[in-house]
This record gives sequence, C-alpha cells and structure tokens, in this order.
Amino acid sequence: MAFGSDATAFHDSPSLLGDLGSRFAGPWVGDVISAGAAISAFGCCLACVVGGSRLLFALGRDAFDGRGIGRISAKGIPAVAVTVVALAAALIILVCAVFFGATADDTFSWAGSIGTLLLLVIYLLTTVGAILLLFVRRRMRVPWWHLVFPIGALVLLGYTVYVNVVPYPAENPARWFPVVAGGVLVLAGAVVASAPGFARRVGERLAEGDA
Repeated sequence: MAFGSDATAFHDSPSLLGDLGSRFAGPWVGDVISAGAAISAFGCCLACVVGGSRLLFALGRDAFDGRGIGRISAKGIPAVAVTVVALAAALIILVCAVFFGATADDTFSWAGSIGTLLLLVIYLLTTVGAILLLFVRRRMRVPWWHLVFPIGALVLLGYTVYVNVVPYPAENPARWFPVVAGGVLVLAGAVVASAPGFARRVGERLAEGDA
C-alpha cells in the first residue's frame, strides 16, 4: 500500500522499510532502519551457525567419541564444529558468487529454497517411516484412529513438495534447486547405507542423550 501502484519499486527494493522510511520521513530514518536490519541479519547468521555447529558437534561427539568435530576447546566451546560450519557457509557463498554470479540476495534465496526442499522431504520421509514402524510393530500407546493426524500431515507435506517441484522450473538457476537437494539426500543415504553400524551407533547415542 505504501508503494502505491509502483510494483517495480516494490519488487526491486533491497530494503522495503528502509526505502519507505526515506520516502516518508527522511533519508536518516531509512539509514537507521537499514542498519537495524543489518544487525538483525547478522544475529540470524549467528543463530544459523550455532544451530549447525550444535548438530555437527553432537554427531561428532557420538560418532568419534569426542574427537575431530566432536572436540571442544579449553573453554568448553565446540570450536572445531563452529569453524567447519562457518567455513562451509563461506565456501557456499564464494562458489555462488564466483561461478554463478550470485548477489547477496540470490545466495540468500537460493539457499533458502534448497533448504526448504530438504526439510520438506526429510519431514515427509520421517512421517512415512514413523507410520510404517507403527504398522510393523503394531504397538501404539494411543488409539489407532489417531493415525489420521500423521497421515494428514503426510498428505499435506506431499502436496507441498509436489507444488514446489511440479511443473519443474525451467529457468536457471531454479532448475538446479531440486537437483542439489536431491543430491544431498542421496549422499546422506549412501553414507548411512555404506556404514549401517556407524549410523545405528550414532542414532542410539543421540537417543540416549535425548532421554
């Protein structure tokens, strides 16, 4: 509404609130809002690094008995996991910028799209696995009609994945999003299939830690 009929300005604005602040209040207001957005974005970046580092550290701790990525520093910080995650993020940004000419906005949207596809498929597979496990073991602590909830979630997740992939994006680089997401899942599946004992041990230790 604030941009009026200028759809192009709305679409191309790198900072919606910053541009509106400059337009209606003054340039300094837009600068203050943009600075606040930058600080907020940096906080989100730190949150992502913390989440990725905690997951990587937990896997390293249970898989390698506290060695390698599961090692902590003298101050009790998983410094190795943090370094690996930060370097991986920097490498992804560098590859997108150098080989694909991506801007900061492109890198953000590409990573978000691939990550969303990965989460949707992982949730879908997890729900299918949980339902199959219930049928195989035939043991539930709740009435069987409660299965309507995970089955409903399965239908919703399947539909969401479908509308995000079909029709398959023809333009570049969107056509590579499902390929990259699928490649990550295939790689993870290959690692688990090639070392089932290793994967089982990690899963059991993670379950013990959550108990």
